[in-house]
Amino acid sequence: MAVTGTGGAVKISTNKVAEIENWSLDLGADDIDITSFDSNGWKEYLAGLREWSGSCEGNFDSTDTSGQKAILNAWLAGNKLEFTFVVSDSVSFKGEAYVKPSIEVPVDDKASFSCDFQGTGPLTLP
Repeated sequence: MAVTGTGGAVKISTNKVAEIENWSLDLGADDIDITSFDSNGWKEYLAGLREWSGSCEGNFDSTDTSGQKAILNAWLAGNKLEFTFVVSDSVSFKGEAYVKPSIEVPVDDKASFSCDFQGTGPLTLP
């Protein structure tokens, strides 16, 4: 069943990051080639290490001390944060990540906030 993105959110612990318009997660895994002479002409693989990363973007909100400012402070300190990426009331992903935030302030448009995430450790479906 399809769902709309209107119930989506990015949270740090239990605090919602304000003014986020969209987010994405990129899920990956290494493929370990185990092809041998016994593979009958077909390549064979084992699942290797998994990884995740992602990004979010939205409006810049200087009053969001437990969201956007927390991301900026974590970047300054080199600390990881615990994130929850909400799809809907029944689906979310949780994991710890290091952040690389960005603020854009064009003369002819709104100020925007974005952040890239590099997951460290597992991403779970709570």
